[in-house]
Amino acid sequence: MDPKRKIKLSKLLSFILRHNPSLLGISLDPEGFSNISIDELAARIRKLRGYNWVTPEDIFKVVETDEKGRFEIREGRIRATYGHSICVKPKYEEVKEAPRLFHGTTREAWERIKKSGLIPMGRRFVHLTTKQEVALNVARRHGSNPILLEVDGNSMIRDGLRLWKASDVIYLTEKVPPRYLKVIRSCALDYRQDRSKTNIKDVQQIS
Repeated sequence: MDPKRKIKLSKLLSFILRHNPSLLGISLDPEGFSNISIDELAARIRKLRGYNWVTPEDIFKVVETDEKGRFEIREGRIRATYGHSICVKPKYEEVKEAPRLFHGTTREAWERIKKSGLIPMGRRFVHLTTKQEVALNVARRHGSNPILLEVDGNSMIRDGLRLWKASDVIYLTEKVPPRYLKVIRSCALDYRQDRSKTNIKDVQQIS
């Protein structure tokens, strides 16, 4: 599958299944699964401008190869596993012991976060990841001064805050107060490079 088409289809599926299923005239059950088959979903997507190439196999490929586990297909129906702004309540595994968790942000946002903590900002949960590069990629989309935060998930759990596993690399929580956050990497983007091949340069290490 062409990489550009894969990204385009993944973004569309995320938008539909997380935020606006009515775009395709579908509905979602309480756990977020669509009410139509993958074949019917592909047929409806093909009616959108610029998506006449989409096949059911393309949808399966996006789901199977997504590194963040954004989607799940069960009994022939698809859902977004996390990231919803609409009212669905997927069932997640609540964890009692957390791996190392990270969150990417910008230097500008950090000034707010270190006072108020991490909050969902229009979504149902705060997203955390086990992969540093995934967190930094999110931060890069929002500004030129990405910051990598480490989240003390086990201290959160001991203090009564809840943490859920949404996929192999994504964990969710309702909020992260500032006392559980630590900056472990602050970076600067080298804009002399082609932006599609941007290099990250560490400029300081903060303990």
